[in-house]
Amino acid sequence: MIYWLHLLGRYLARLIPLPVSYRLAALGAPLVYFAWPSKRRNAVANVVQMLGRDEPRAAAERLALAAFRNYGRYLIDMLRLSGAEIARVERQLTVRGVEHLDAALARGKGLIFVGGHLGNSDLAVAVLAGRGYPITIIAETLQPPRWNALVQRTRHAAGVQTIPPESGVRGSLDVLRRNEVLGILIDRPTHGEEQGVAVRFFDAWTRVPGGVATLALRTGASILPACMVRDGAGWVIHVHPPVPAERSGNLQADVQRLTQQTMAAMESFVRQYPDQWFMFRPMWPAAPTEPAVYALGG
Repeated sequence: MIYWLHLLGRYLARLIPLPVSYRLAALGAPLVYFAWPSKRRNAVANVVQMLGRDEPRAAAERLALAAFRNYGRYLIDMLRLSGAEIARVERQLTVRGVEHLDAALARGKGLIFVGGHLGNSDLAVAVLAGRGYPITIIAETLQPPRWNALVQRTRHAAGVQTIPPESGVRGSLDVLRRNEVLGILIDRPTHGEEQGVAVRFFDAWTRVPGGVATLALRTGASILPACMVRDGAGWVIHVHPPVPAERSGNLQADVQRLTQQTMAAMESFVRQYPDQWFMFRPMWPAAPTEPAVYALGG
């Protein structure tokens, strides 16, 4: 069913004028917000933590609803993804910090382009691929298989190569050894005492995968946190200065430090664009109370 819905949605999104599609997405967002209570509760709880618990809950609810509206627009953009759409976006795009990207590749050790559930990371890598940067992303394998094939074909047509998670380590090493760009989302919270790396995020402990830091320490690749967000009528890509992958001789401490610094950069992006933070799962599940280092999940 989801495969056919995707095909229908893509057809309609490309048929209907973009401003009309955006308005329809914005109108439908409150219906989804109230009809999907688990996602609504997660989004509001995450925004409460982001704003600080002294802020009125009504403010968090307004921001969470705004995020649902922007997520609807994000889905329209993904359904329209094509060479023509990328060209349209380029005419409305500002890239801030592209010099960090070029300098990192000039080192010859590859680049890890780290994003989160903020703005439109798929569109960001497609835009950069269109500018000639060789980009591969670790892409979740979707079910059913023909839906996965449809989504990956769309990415490949936009110039973005993909690696399934089960081939993530070997494929990632190959990308970095070729001095190319590897795209990874880092802000997927992990569950359980034995998974992930403990980091402080918006003044509370959570766990996220440590694979980015491990790859950087193993290969010498640069870590560049980045995001692509709506900015008025246009778009902006923010590329953060590289997170230095320095070795201290203590691998676990180095992984924790690099992961923490990367998440601090992501926090700064979310603070700037809280209504484009699409975190609809619990960001702080069973959060640790001290900065212990755990097994390096995903």
